[in-house]
Amino acid sequence: MLGLAHYSVAAQSAPELHWYRGNTHTHTVNSDGDTAPDGVVRWYRENGYQFLFVTDHEFATDVAPLNALFGAEGRFLVLPGQEITQWGEDPARSAAHVNSLFTTRVIWPVGERRCTGSGCGAHAPAAMPLAETFRANIAAVRAQNGIAQVNHPNYRWSVRPEDLDEIPDGTLLEIWNGLGSVNDLGGSDGNGDVRPSAEGYWDYLLSRGKVVWGVGSDDSHNAEGRGHAWIVVRASELTPAAIRAGIERGDFYASTGVTLTDIAASDAEFAVTIEPARSGARYTTRFIGQDGKVLAEAAGTSPRYRFTGNETYVRAAITDSNGKHAWTQPVFRDGRGQTMAPGAPAPR
Repeated sequence: MLGLAHYSVAAQSAPELHWYRGNTHTHTVNSDGDTAPDGVVRWYRENGYQFLFVTDHEFATDVAPLNALFGAEGRFLVLPGQEITQWGEDPARSAAHVNSLFTTRVIWPVGERRCTGSGCGAHAPAAMPLAETFRANIAAVRAQNGIAQVNHPNYRWSVRPEDLDEIPDGTLLEIWNGLGSVNDLGGSDGNGDVRPSAEGYWDYLLSRGKVVWGVGSDDSHNAEGRGHAWIVVRASELTPAAIRAGIERGDFYASTGVTLTDIAASDAEFAVTIEPARSGARYTTRFIGQDGKVLAEAAGTSPRYRFTGNETYVRAAITDSNGKHAWTQPVFRDGRGQTMAPGAPAPR
């Protein structure tokens, strides 16, 4: 596969591209959310989003009536999905959740099915490695022609980086979850158990040759949980097929509040353009490579990184002076990856 740094002449002559903001992790009263689907969809429709996946636990929401009410050509789109709620009987290895995007039939996790309170799921035997549950559940997503998203890897401190060694290329990884209680930043227990940040899991996988795309999402269950993290997909139009294609080729960025207007690469350099905030925020961009090493740091709204020829991948992580973030997808320099097309106007 090709990388961003090697987009083709054909990509440059493609139809005009636009940026579309969306959330890939959303709950309603159909599982453990507190709001009916129409109320949830209305909020996202009225707060600057162009698409939304409804991903209730072990429930497949019919999005056709929601699109009939709230969908608008070129303006808003509701997409189907589910959160596959994998639990484990081992208390130290008890959660391995995966989103199934673009699927319309419920996928049951591995093990004994149980429903408690407002949520369902299944419990894998204590002796079953979490890696095996990821393998089985992601295979089930792909069997329905869906896209798999590994959610909140530090939730309950259950998942270790090596549990994800065998996830297939093209899988999404939630590098920022908006709940605020799933240990996005990782940490140590003081007794030798040190876990990387969710972003660190991403570098772990990228450094081992994987093609994995980083996602920010709300994991919203109530009004307070909405609008904290999202992705912005570059696509020719706002349709399920175009959004899917943009996600599959890694033509999107994740954000908690920083807006990018362009991401582009040539054989010589990787360039990011940041839209200045009205607050007057200042921006620092870190260009990150193999094993999570910071290759360079730049200030301002037009950071650039010149390739040295020794990189396997380079990605950009942007932080503003108010603590908001954005993350580009990696530029692959070692022959893996998929084509990302050059510039497009930002959404308005």
